[in-house]
Amino acid sequence: MKISILVVSLSFCTLIFSSLSFSKDTAGKTIVARGKVDANYQQDIRPLKRRSPIFKLDTINTGENSNTQLRMIDGGLLSLQQETQLIVNNYQYNQQTHDGSVSLNLLKGGLRTVTGALKKGQNRYQMQTPVASIGVRGTHYEAELVKNDLYLSVWDGAIDVQVTVGSAPVKFSLGKSENYNYAIVHANGEVELTLKVPAVFAQGHSETIPAQQIADIAEISIQEQQIKNKYPDRYIGDPHDDANNDEFDQSGNTLIDNNNLWGPLTPVTPEIIAARSGTVVFDNIIEHSITSSAGAISDLSMSMSVNFDTGRVPTGQLSFNDANGQWFAVFNGIIASSALEININFASYNNELVEGSINGILLNNGSQVFGDFSLSEINNSANHSGGGFLLTETP
Repeated sequence: MKISILVVSLSFCTLIFSSLSFSKDTAGKTIVARGKVDANYQQDIRPLKRRSPIFKLDTINTGENSNTQLRMIDGGLLSLQQETQLIVNNYQYNQQTHDGSVSLNLLKGGLRTVTGALKKGQNRYQMQTPVASIGVRGTHYEAELVKNDLYLSVWDGAIDVQVTVGSAPVKFSLGKSENYNYAIVHANGEVELTLKVPAVFAQGHSETIPAQQIADIAEISIQEQQIKNKYPDRYIGDPHDDANNDEFDQSGNTLIDNNNLWGPLTPVTPEIIAARSGTVVFDNIIEHSITSSAGAISDLSMSMSVNFDTGRVPTGQLSFNDANGQWFAVFNGIIASSALEININFASYNNELVEGSINGILLNNGSQVFGDFSLSEINNSANHSGGGFLLTETP
């Protein structure tokens, strides 16, 4: 598969979307589904694959050692980790005014999200959990339920949290212009604010998927068509029906040129990885969405060597500057199926120690590395950076 980077003018996007008629129930689309991923609507379950539509009132489920990435109609991105259950109560977006509203319900598991073009404001974007209600002011945050405790991390922007359990109401905010970026809401309603990134987020959302759990795409297509026949009104005008329109969302962006990148990805199979040999250096950055708490970045450099014979990532380096200084990280890792399990050996920001995570998967017959990262200064979590990247070998 060849991934092309498209530069789309505003006038072209307007033309494209004036000709598209989206179902009123369309909420988004599946970018990647690894392992067992399905959507439940009125007790009818349909397995999800790349490009499968997501609708309002769907309950998205990921199984053990499974995950999925969803692209929503306003360009927002949701990355659901294994054993997660998320209800899309409502997802409305007007492409002309950018008005709308979002209501999600995280029942279990965890997710990372980058909000889209929807205007931020009071009660426009809400996520419910068993212990708290979250109002999102943007842009990049993470939530995970562990043994009935809710772990929260804000990498960019801010969220407002209303605790819904316990004897007394508790409200607090995290992120930009707030004192903390991280918190734990315990099952009894107690809140623990912290300057240190919770350990649960250090693992990232990139899991190795056992070969026997890779879904049968043909079987999924049959089941999806059966559901489509049962609820035809939900699929009216769905761009999923038209391959020529498949790369666009209602925000006017392609699946890969949106500023909040993850992109239209199809991980390679373990057999393709096994067929590659030798050491390959990936150091050509063809797309990224990296930002920092100080704003835009410059002088970006990233490289990693992958030894397909030993199944290891022996060396890797990341560096870039923002308005206040330089970010730097060195790392190594191993190949696990199509995923790269990466360990950060050392990271700094202006000579201050940094912690975080780097995730990656191999694409396009093992010729590309797609991933994302999150870094945060240990002694001052207000200094943080992160985003997505797409690496290839130097031509």
